[in-house]
Amino acid sequence: MKKGHFLHKNIFNDVTYWHNAIVHWLVIATLFVNVVVFVLLFIYVHPSDVAIRLQYNVFFGTSFDGLWWQAYVLAGVGLVFFMIDLVVGYTLYSAKERVAAYITLLGALFVNIALLIAATSIVFNNYFL
Repeated sequence: MKKGHFLHKNIFNDVTYWHNAIVHWLVIATLFVNVVVFVLLFIYVHPSDVAIRLQYNVFFGTSFDGLWWQAYVLAGVGLVFFMIDLVVGYTLYSAKERVAAYITLLGALFVNIALLIAATSIVFNNYFL
């Protein structure tokens, strides 16, 4: 081994995508938020023949009514978006674009947080008003 060789070794080369701490925390946080969305909808939204409010506008009232199962599509879309971002993040990480992979996973987290807010809005508009 040459003298000074250890100075040029990149310590990040040994860390794989699935062993990276930032990836772990972003995946855990995103899955936690998505599970909270599913649980929130499971607790409050049950099969019924009555349409529920899926979108409410302060100025015009109910903007969009739908069937009970359409609220669950919201949580499903969050999970699908997360899976796509996980694959895209892996691809970017493998191409040595680690920051782009982190931003992609962070985007999935923000989308799931927005879907949590939307699910909370559906629950409040239908069951607490």
